[in-house]
Amino acid sequence: MGRIKDLEEMLDANPDDPFLIYALAREHELAQSTMQALLMYEHLVTEHADYIATYYHYAKLLYSAGNKNEAIRLLQKGIERGTATGDNHSVSEMKGLLYLWMSDDDLD
Repeated sequence: MGRIKDLEEMLDANPDDPFLIYALAREHELAQSTMQALLMYEHLVTEHADYIATYYHYAKLLYSAGNKNEAIRLLQKGIERGTATGDNHSVSEMKGLLYLWMSDDDLD
């Protein structure tokens, strides 16, 4: 948990840095601390809505936890925000993931 501890210390010094919050959420996700990751992602979309990378990873985590409708809604919001901010790369990734999920639902 060295990375998590390091990121927490950096976040203590810069509590409103969206990159540090995002990086810590990703580390919690990788460490299987799903609830902590979800809380941090939710904080990001609420307080730092234009930190677009959040939407992709948050939606994937929700989807894998079985909350497919919320994951799809979140991706749609991320596509909207990403388009507004000009983050075409992230929008493309989210559209691809949304297409994949919608295709999977068609097969069920």
